[in-house]
Amino acid sequence: MATRRHLNLSHDRQQRSTWVHRAHTLWLSNKVSSSASALYHDKFGVGVTEWRLLAYFKIYPWSTASRACEHMGLDKGAVSRSVSTLIANGCLESRPQGLRKVEYRITSQGTKLHNAIYHFAIAREEALLCGLSARERTQLLHFLKHMLSNLHGLQQVGFTTSKDQPSS
Repeated sequence: MATRRHLNLSHDRQQRSTWVHRAHTLWLSNKVSSSASALYHDKFGVGVTEWRLLAYFKIYPWSTASRACEHMGLDKGAVSRSVSTLIANGCLESRPQGLRKVEYRITSQGTKLHNAIYHFAIAREEALLCGLSARERTQLLHFLKHMLSNLHGLQQVGFTTSKDQPSS
């Protein structure tokens, strides 16, 4: 009986430990995004979504907002609002491609804004990774790529048959 109790306590500790890891990941993600948004808003008048779109359309000119959402996992409503803001500020230009498809590219003004923010983004990345060796950074990138490759399975949880769902 003591062994069974020990196993239950060990299982409880493992579940708490797993939850703590998940909480740290969520906390880190939220803190990185919110602090970036605050910095970019204070210094440049744009939020983190506008910054991400500037970076995306710099790399993928004449792409659609829908593709940006797919590639970066952003909310369509937030992207729509941010695209409107960037167009109004002269940072993006658009070209219609049929009735419902619009493509965008970054303007010279948008490139200037992108380049100004880019220096802060790189400095923030370095500050976040401070203390990690080159080997640890490579491992982190490997782990992140592995997790990205698991996204399809994550997105299927809750949308497949009940026999495939985790038990409670």
